Amino acid sequence: MEAEVQKENSGFPASALWPAFALFAAVAAIWLYCLPPGLAPYRDAGEMACDVYTLGIPHPPGYPLYVITAKIFSLIAPGNFAYRLNLFSALSGLSVLMFLYFTFVRPFGAPAAFLAVFLFALNFTTQTVSSVSEMYALNLFFAAVLMKLALTLEAGGTPPSLGGRPEGNLRRIWLIAFLLGLAMTNRMDIVLMAPAILAAALPELRKNWRRGFWTKASWTAAFWLAGFSLYLYLPVRSGSNPLFDWSHPADMNTFLAVITRKSYGSTLDLISKNYAAGELFWPNLKYYALHLWDNFNIALVFAAAGAYREFRTDKRRFLFTLALFSFAGVIFLFMANMPPNPHALAIVEPNYLMPDLAVVLWTAAGLSYAFRHFQGVRYGAAFAAVAALSLAAYHNLPHSNRRQVFAAEDWARDAMRSAPPGSSLVAKKDVQIFTLWYLQTVRGERPDLKLVPQGLSGSKWFMDSKGLWRPDLKLFNLNSGEAAEWKNFSEFNSGGAYASMDAELPKETPAMPRGILNALYPGETFFDMWRFLNFRWLGADYNDFFCRDLGTSYAQSIVAGAAYLNTSGGLNAGDAARLELARVMDEDLADAPLYAGFYYSKAGDWPRAAAYFQLSARVYGRLSGLADKYYALPSLKESLARSSAYSWLNYGVALEKTGNPAGAENAYRRALAGNPKLADAHYNMAILYWNKDKNRVYQELKTTLELNPAHQQAAYYLGRMQAKEK
Repeated sequence: MEAEVQKENSGFPASALWPAFALFAAVAAIWLYCLPPGLAPYRDAGEMACDVYTLGIPHPPGYPLYVITAKIFSLIAPGNFAYRLNLFSALSGLSVLMFLYFTFVRPFGAPAAFLAVFLFALNFTTQTVSSVSEMYALNLFFAAVLMKLALTLEAGGTPPSLGGRPEGNLRRIWLIAFLLGLAMTNRMDIVLMAPAILAAALPELRKNWRRGFWTKASWTAAFWLAGFSLYLYLPVRSGSNPLFDWSHPADMNTFLAVITRKSYGSTLDLISKNYAAGELFWPNLKYYALHLWDNFNIALVFAAAGAYREFRTDKRRFLFTLALFSFAGVIFLFMANMPPNPHALAIVEPNYLMPDLAVVLWTAAGLSYAFRHFQGVRYGAAFAAVAALSLAAYHNLPHSNRRQVFAAEDWARDAMRSAPPGSSLVAKKDVQIFTLWYLQTVRGERPDLKLVPQGLSGSKWFMDSKGLWRPDLKLFNLNSGEAAEWKNFSEFNSGGAYASMDAELPKETPAMPRGILNALYPGETFFDMWRFLNFRWLGADYNDFFCRDLGTSYAQSIVAGAAYLNTSGGLNAGDAARLELARVMDEDLADAPLYAGFYYSKAGDWPRAAAYFQLSARVYGRLSGLADKYYALPSLKESLARSSAYSWLNYGVALEKTGNPAGAENAYRRALAGNPKLADAHYNMAILYWNKDKNRVYQELKTTLELNPAHQQAAYYLGRMQAKEK
């Protein structure tokens, strides 16, 4: 009899196993089909792959748990190295789904658990982190495990009548403490679950911890420290000087700086320092709300009903989910304070998944309530849930399918093709430099190249590491903005110096396009590498920001080539056609239509030139609007305004040539609105009024010379006017 009761209360009848199997099989089939074939173009994927391959030290806080577990998995998994790590993330994500299902099936039933978790599996962000060589899926796995254990605590554990022991909850608390400490060696932000765990454990602490509190608390801290101690991997491994040894945490001071991220320096993650605390909270909250709508759509109705039902029926579980949603979601977004531009949003996006766990539970609770208590609407609720799944699949699966995404490795190979043997190659952005690292370190391609990340070039630890592993590379601080540092770098490194299009070069540094790179201090003639470039990814929508950014890099190389040829007078019809391709790659690249306008103006086709100049100005106008929307810094807004002024200026010239003086005047006015110090706009306005308003001409020419005393034509015509007056 006791065995039957125990079976009845286990919460996992055989009927609940079949939906679990179906969920696992369906999601595994979808995810494996959509898995990237190699290194995914995503944030730090290339760096993590290199660190796992070499058992190195990643950027702070070091992520030792991911490095070690992914390395072990890579030894037994099939496929190329990056694919094995993608597979590891997929397996971690599938484990998350199974833990969630078996957490929800007992209180909410198999149908509600199945539908809610399946919806979470179709979440674009869930699919993304479960398909790339990053630590996010493993972090989500620990979050799901901790959630299950915390909710078991909240339920009071196994009763003594069913074989439970009074100290069962205490042991669960110790296990939670250990796993929380261990999870923090994968990602520190898992600590945002601590308030929710505390809310779940509070009844147990009040009831059973009055006696021996300090002893129990000490043991809990000891178990947490035991898990957290995996961070000792960092100084031990760093002491052997691995190939990748970020910050070199071999001594105690550096080690502490690494795990607290104090040694991370100035990165995009810290861009929020440019804004007042909480200034960007509401925009970030809005984008998280859009994320919820995109991924849960009409199921949010069930989530709202489920949250209310949880509040009414199980306040302790509700407090757990509310604390999880509040601290890992709302409070995190307040602290992150990131500008809502595509790059920053792509960085914040993986952090949406922890508060999403609370929404998934509320969704399961709402579905369960509808299925169990509303006989008349049961089928309607089931239909609505299936509709939510269908909408999520329709909205997310096309972008989640990375089966044919070769963009990262293709870009890196094209960059390597563009660089001569033995040269030095500088890149700045994460995906670009980390993919180059991956091809050279893991795939063994182009070992002759000396790869330099611009942001790390002046770091002592990086210089010391390269002194050991690449003594032929002479490093200088290329992130300082000083032209002298770039000149020394070019002179002291044999084979020539090159930079990818994302690298930020001082204006004084001479550069000439070569393929998708810039040759620095070039000693060669213009060399078009177009025929060697690879465009397997072209023709489909970009999956995310990082894929698009690589497309932008190709587009920038086309524009850079056109700019160089325009200066030398060699721009031809073929180059104009390539500028059209650049517009396809990145419609926000305003200089692509600008240089097309230059080509057609030199060819005497002024109507077509006017159309392209106007298009360039409109792109700048759209970018200015986006800058306001994204809370861009004033310096960027001013730069866009000045650039748009130049496009309006050329548009005005083209309109003059086509016999439209009124349109030209309006264009010049818009140019001056963007840049009041644009001397040529005042000069053109003077020429426009030459036979109409002598006083206006005089004022415009005078203003032109005030802004640009070296303007010879303005000086000539002003001199003529003054001579006539005498």
